[in-house]
Amino acid sequence: MKLRTYTNEIAVTAILVILLVVALNPTDLLMPTSVNAMLIIGFILAFFVFLALLWKETAKDERDNLHILSAGRVSFFVGTSLLTTGIVYQMLMHSIDLWLVITLISMITAKIVTRVFIDLRM
Repeated sequence: MKLRTYTNEIAVTAILVILLVVALNPTDLLMPTSVNAMLIIGFILAFFVFLALLWKETAKDERDNLHILSAGRVSFFVGTSLLTTGIVYQMLMHSIDLWLVITLISMITAKIVTRVFIDLRM
């Protein structure tokens, strides 16, 4: 595959990363409420565009399907590993963020339920 076919995915991913870095407020400048609101709206819109690009992803052959499945597996592994690391760190600090736990539970449950549903359907 040529890099040109992934231009939209790369652009939307870059926009999401930039918006998330800005949301972290790395320069310690207080963001006015209007800037914060625009940042939230921009992030939500970019995320929905990203989801739409992932949803429309189709495999052209078996090898392409394997690449898509491998990318999904690696991203799930990285996501759950980072969430687990965050939860362990926060357990050591005696302050666990509920959203990390809910997100990890949701990811694991969705993975298992989807797998069982697909296996039962076939």
